[in-house]
Amino acid sequence: MTSRALRFWVAACVSAIAAFALAGCDGDGSNDSTDTVVRISGSGTCLPLLRVLTDAYEREHNVRFVYLPGLHSSGGIKGVAHGDLDIGAVSRDLTAEEREFGLDYVPLSDDGLAVAVHPSAALTALSSKQLREVYEGRYANWSELGGADTPIVILDRNEDESAKMILRQYVLDDAAIAEDAIVLSYEQDMFDAIVMTEGAIGYFSLGGGLSGDIDVSYVALDGVAPTVDAIESGAYEMVRPLGVVVSPRAGGTVRDFIAWALTDDARQLLREHGFAGPLDSIGE
Repeated sequence: MTSRALRFWVAACVSAIAAFALAGCDGDGSNDSTDTVVRISGSGTCLPLLRVLTDAYEREHNVRFVYLPGLHSSGGIKGVAHGDLDIGAVSRDLTAEEREFGLDYVPLSDDGLAVAVHPSAALTALSSKQLREVYEGRYANWSELGGADTPIVILDRNEDESAKMILRQYVLDDAAIAEDAIVLSYEQDMFDAIVMTEGAIGYFSLGGGLSGDIDVSYVALDGVAPTVDAIESGAYEMVRPLGVVVSPRAGGTVRDFIAWALTDDARQLLREHGFAGPLDSIGE
């Protein structure tokens, strides 16, 4: 999507939301449009984390967080840079070009990239080598790896998605992916596909899976299970940064929310939902 098209699309969404807010009334004819509205979009991977925080914050403050359809990390960054979003959700480091926008980047979690299977696979652990070979298509049935007699269904992400980049960095390297792998564009699609497909294997945000109570079997990798404690201790290494970008000229409402999101109370809330804190802040 070009920058011009992105701005037009976001502006249209914001206009529609504003019209809805003005039209929305409660039973006595009053409306809640006096609430401050904060517009959020960007990486679908980061949105479950933000929803944990914004749901809690809304209960105590006169602010309403509006989530626009996902634009991926790049769209969230450009949306904030162009003034069409207040908060951009990001699930990777910013590129050199994106840093030139001069936005403030705030890390919120070093989230584990979890490998998971449909419970029918009856599998609890794999080595990195085995996982790479599964994605190469070298196995047809989970029984070949100590699991159930169930055909393997490989679920994958696009090469430019942060989840796929992390899996390549830590496990796949330059391995060629099996031709029959099913490529999914969004993390929610990955959640749904693993839950509904017998024998399926895939990978996604640990925090997203745990906070959404996704019914899957998590796989220990090289003997280490994906848990918040294992991530924060450094034992589980397959992680990616989740954070937000805001304008350096952001108003007080956005600044106050970001400041609260970095408090001990907010970080404990995130841990309870499966999101590990930023590793460079642990122990401070």
